[in-house]
Amino acid sequence: MPKPTLIKPNGETAGLRDDQKECIEKLEAALESAKNGDIWSCCIIACGPTDFGLVIAGTDAPRINIGLDAAKTEIMSRVLGKRTVLHR
Repeated sequence: MPKPTLIKPNGETAGLRDDQKECIEKLEAALESAKNGDIWSCCIIACGPTDFGLVIAGTDAPRINIGLDAAKTEIMSRVLGKRTVLHR
């Protein structure tokens, strides 16, 4: 049985991989921006080992839609190694 992930009282994480730590850093930065009033709408897609979750907040649907399109483009370039489907 895998050991539980521990968050130490001083904020350090123990037993997390580098990619998991990067996710925490990104979420903390976004939270700080939101607390400063810089974020009016957001969409978070979180992926775990067997599933994913999605939450959306705010009312700026057009920008969220454009952001999702930009995210899909970036994901495809990473999955396909900067190639388009036509050039596989």
